[in-house]
Amino acid sequence: MKESDIESFETIICIAQQIALLKIPMNGSCAVPLGIVNPKNIDLIAWSFVGFSDQIVTDPSCFLVLGCQDEGALLDLSSMTLRTHIGNRRIALSSKSAPLSRADTLIIARAVVSTLGRGCLPHFGALIPLLRVGLDDILANGTASDLRVKRGDSVDTWLAHRVDFVPDCVIVRSPDGYAYSDITSVRLNDPHRAVMTLVADIPLNTQRADGAILSGNGRYVAARVIGAL
Repeated sequence: MKESDIESFETIICIAQQIALLKIPMNGSCAVPLGIVNPKNIDLIAWSFVGFSDQIVTDPSCFLVLGCQDEGALLDLSSMTLRTHIGNRRIALSSKSAPLSRADTLIIARAVVSTLGRGCLPHFGALIPLLRVGLDDILANGTASDLRVKRGDSVDTWLAHRVDFVPDCVIVRSPDGYAYSDITSVRLNDPHRAVMTLVADIPLNTQRADGAILSGNGRYVAARVIGAL
């Protein structure tokens, strides 16, 4: 694939030494990001288009969430090559930064939560301070539905109702903040009522937790936490 000319992009914020959130202009192209070609030690965790709404295009851009296992590698990054569905795109970092609106934060939170899994879950903790408002909005928009979770017969067992996919991980909000965990076991209790038992490392204290997000297979749902059995 042909590599395009260098194009500058805007660094929104560097959250931690192993996490970065970037915004790149589309420049008339909606090239779908597929991964980072170079440097090879940087992973594309999530992405989302922004600036397209109701056939009105304003500031067409793409958010990129990057992760890296090497301490400080992102801080020293000056350029990178992004693989897209129409070719490789080489882009150079700018020192310019910009604040995130609440709408942008929700867009990024949805993209990240949709892609959570065992591969990118270790990066999620560093993203929580930035995405907290977006996660709150996901819960506010979703918990009005009939999706709900409650504690099972042990503190690490959850009962999930009306979830139509198998989740890989769970995010829980309480007055102490957000916690998250892989789901280590799933058992389908009642296929007709979509009731399943989940085992995670987060104890479900229903007197404190007020919302949960279940994520897996490119999907997520927000659920109400109701009283224990």
